[in-house]
Amino acid sequence: WQGWWASENTITGSARIRWDTDRKCAMETVLQYCRGKNKKKPPKSYLIHAGLEPLTFTNMFPSWEHREDIAEITENDAEICNQIILVEDVLAKLCKTLFPLSELLARPLPEGVDPLNLEIYLSDEDFETALEMTREEYNALPSWKQVNLKKSKGLF
Repeated sequence: WQGWWASENTITGSARIRWDTDRKCAMETVLQYCRGKNKKKPPKSYLIHAGLEPLTFTNMFPSWEHREDIAEITENDAEICNQIILVEDVLAKLCKTLFPLSELLARPLPEGVDPLNLEIYLSDEDFETALEMTREEYNALPSWKQVNLKKSKGLF
């Protein structure tokens, strides 16, 4: 089950990192449970979004209150509305470790990316192109210089 954030809340910074980390942990737990159920052919697990829960899901609970207001918020996100999404696909996106420079310079950032450490998601080639130095040279800089450099290059 994928919860929701009220539409007036924009999640950024550390809240986004915590949200993505919680989602990763929950999805890893689901997949581990499925593998435990049947090692040879684990059952598929699907992402269910708040307000769009199917009867096969809600019927597993003694009581369930459908919230039309939450369904409306979720339905406004055309990307997820009425899609069948495998947990393992979403987890793969959240666990991605390399992104092209162009994706890290664009907003909003890809899911699962720590906005304070964008440089760690760059390939060595993109790193050197963006920051005009190697990772070793960058790591040798004091942290305040690293931050200023990232700001000047749009990576902060």
